Amino acid sequence: MNKFFIEIFNKQIRSIGNESIDNVIFREKNLKVSFTKKRFCYHKPTKNNNYFILSLISSRDRKKIIKKYNFIKIEKSDSEILLDLYLKFGNKIFKIFGSSFFFFFYDFDKSNAFIVRDHIGFNSIYYTKKEDSFFISSSLNDLKKNCGKNLNINYEILKKFLNLDAFSKDQTFYKDIMKLPPSNVLEYKNKSILISDYPKFNDLKLGDSNSSQIKGLKKMLKKAIFRKEKIKEDKIGFLFSGGIDSSTILSFFSKYDKHHKKLYAYAAKFNHIEETLKKNIDESEFQSEIFNTFDVEDRSYEVEKLSTISNLDFYLDLIGQPFFFPNLYLSHEAFKKAQIDGVSKVFNGCDGDTVVSHGFEYYEELFLKLKWFKLYKQIDKLSKNVNLSKKSIFKRTVLKLFFYEKKLYFSAKDKHKKILSSPLHSDSIEVESLLADYYGVEEVYPFYNIDLVNYCINVKPELKIDKYPRYILREAIKGLVPEKIRERTDKANLTHGIIYSYLNKDKDTIEKHLNNPNKDLKKIFDVSALRNNWNNLLNNPKKYSNFSILPSQIFAYVVVNRWLEKESCRTMVPIKNLDY
Repeated sequence: MNKFFIEIFNKQIRSIGNESIDNVIFREKNLKVSFTKKRFCYHKPTKNNNYFILSLISSRDRKKIIKKYNFIKIEKSDSEILLDLYLKFGNKIFKIFGSSFFFFFYDFDKSNAFIVRDHIGFNSIYYTKKEDSFFISSSLNDLKKNCGKNLNINYEILKKFLNLDAFSKDQTFYKDIMKLPPSNVLEYKNKSILISDYPKFNDLKLGDSNSSQIKGLKKMLKKAIFRKEKIKEDKIGFLFSGGIDSSTILSFFSKYDKHHKKLYAYAAKFNHIEETLKKNIDESEFQSEIFNTFDVEDRSYEVEKLSTISNLDFYLDLIGQPFFFPNLYLSHEAFKKAQIDGVSKVFNGCDGDTVVSHGFEYYEELFLKLKWFKLYKQIDKLSKNVNLSKKSIFKRTVLKLFFYEKKLYFSAKDKHKKILSSPLHSDSIEVESLLADYYGVEEVYPFYNIDLVNYCINVKPELKIDKYPRYILREAIKGLVPEKIRERTDKANLTHGIIYSYLNKDKDTIEKHLNNPNKDLKKIFDVSALRNNWNNLLNNPKKYSNFSILPSQIFAYVVVNRWLEKESCRTMVPIKNLDY
């Protein structure tokens, strides 16, 4: 993980945190910067200009920029190139990047700062003001250290979290600390903060034929997965479930790797789950398809003795605030094994289903545009292949929209954009990347490559769902991914594993927190109702393994209550009057 800490102040230079020799420290006038040397590029003020630039771009984006803008002096650093482009084109340059990037610009003459977050949110950016200083950091914990003890808890966000409401794109669990959303720009000028966005997605003109769009997706997948300039290691790891997304990444890499790197697949095993439920969570039969087809080291691990709640203090210390990631223990074990194996780069197939899309946005479009006969034909075609009745599909994909969605979309494309703009994506990347970094592992997210994202958004909606959900992906990976995986329509229900952990490993911890709620938490949440529901789960756990939010509510509650316990050592402002 690439870390930075920046302080802009008026009166004096302050000593902040521990300055490790692993960091580059830069001080000049009213600016202090601390950042890791791993990948950042920086540009100090010179006689010709009075700017400081801190940047991070991929070598692929650098080549794209040099070619697009005809740079003659290609020996210039990344920061010098970005400075030239920013001074010439302004915010418009950021929409062309295809990967994770970071850009900080400081004008000493005008005392103005400018910072940009990438489209997806690979690099976290937190900020706060304190007296005459303005702090910006990639680390929430670093900001907390420098804000002192008088942090104010954001109880409004806390209440939303407990009720499983949508995550905030710009607020944290502290009123004093904010975060910059992905695809946004922060300007600090005359002690004022201005936030604006730049285009997150691009509208593309793709070939009209189905075959050209399928071939195009296959090409984009290959480019996103197999990136020569990023994969220099001899050992490569994969978070592997046996699902379509992780299997696609592993299959493509195996197919197109010409240097015969050693591949490691980290897969969870659930042999402890009772046989009647095991078929709903265990993916061993699909994992075997990959292990029997490709030369991949099987680094599977049993998870019976693992859980997220049992290691909660470690996660809260690492992340710095409440988090919603009940299955984080799965990645945790994989990263531990990767460290032991000497694997420093691990591929993650997170959210491939969201990026490519299951295609149900098309059903919403057809219904709202009154194209009901066409919708009926589409649902009828799907029902014959997914073992669900037409009535059930209609209820799950169309009718539920009127009960759970705040806004309906007449355009499948616009709905897809809305789903991909959710802060859930950047939040999960941040949590998992913090954990990976703890073990010296860098994650690679091929499906979040912005060029691939843009391509998928612009694919014809009727190609995203046909006889199967995710139809275009299934066609694009034909001949590469084993057929048993390519044609599967089910997905592992990991809730069975969570409930097993609740009953066999976490029960005492859960009941301790239910019986000892934080006094402030009781003012914003009905703990007694949750306690009653917990007792119901104990009496009939199978009832809550499918289509129930109770396991998630229990997890969120325990995380918050323990976090408040840990925060009690600070001088917090108590709840006085809450207008809820």
